[in-house]
Amino acid sequence: MKNILVIAALLLLAAGCKKHSATQTSAPPAPAHIFKGISVINDVGQITGVWGTEDDDWRNDAKWTAEEFALLSFPDTISLNGTYIRDTTGWNVGPGIHERPQNIVITYPNPVYDFAEMVYRGLGLLKFKAVIVDKNYNRMFTFCCKDSMASLLLDLSDTAKFKSGTIYRMYYTLSAKDSVNFFKGHGDILVCRQASPLYCKGNVP
Repeated sequence: MKNILVIAALLLLAAGCKKHSATQTSAPPAPAHIFKGISVINDVGQITGVWGTEDDDWRNDAKWTAEEFALLSFPDTISLNGTYIRDTTGWNVGPGIHERPQNIVITYPNPVYDFAEMVYRGLGLLKFKAVIVDKNYNRMFTFCCKDSMASLLLDLSDTAKFKSGTIYRMYYTLSAKDSVNFFKGHGDILVCRQASPLYCKGNVP
C-alpha cells in the first residue's frame, strides 16, 4: 500500500512538471504588421499616385518604435569617420531654417516585377543603412554604404523569398558623425509578377 501511494505521488508530480514546462515554453505568435498601401512610382522615380492607404512613405519619419529601430541594428563595417551634413536650409517648404530635408530616398518602379532601383542623393558624406522586411519584420535584405549619393539595383526576383502580390517594407536611415539617424524613413514596396501591375492592385488593403 505504501509503495502504491509513493508511485501515485510521483505520477502526480511528473504530470505537474510536464504541464508547467509546456506553459513556460509556449508563446503566442508575433502579430503581423499590416502594410496598407503604396506610393505608385514610375520607371524614372516619379510618384504618380497611391494604391490603398500609404502612411508617409519615402518621407522623414519623426517617430519609430524600438522594434523598428532594432531592424537596422544589423552589424556592418561602415564607420562614421569623415561623414558630415551640408546645409539643408530651404529643402522643406515654408519659412525658417529646416533641419529635415524633403524626400532624398526612393525605390522604383513600384509595383516592381523583379528588379528595382534604390537611390539616395546625399546631403554631404553620409552613412546609409537600409533593410527590407516582411509583415512579420523578418529581414529579407540589408544594405549599408558611405557615400554622397548611391544607386543600387535591388534583386527581388527570388519568387520563393518575395511573393507576388505581397507588400514589403524598406526602413532606412542616414547618419553623420555628429547626427546619427538624422533622417529616417520607410517605404512600402509591392511585388507584382503579373503582366500588368493592375492585377495586383486588388491585394492592397
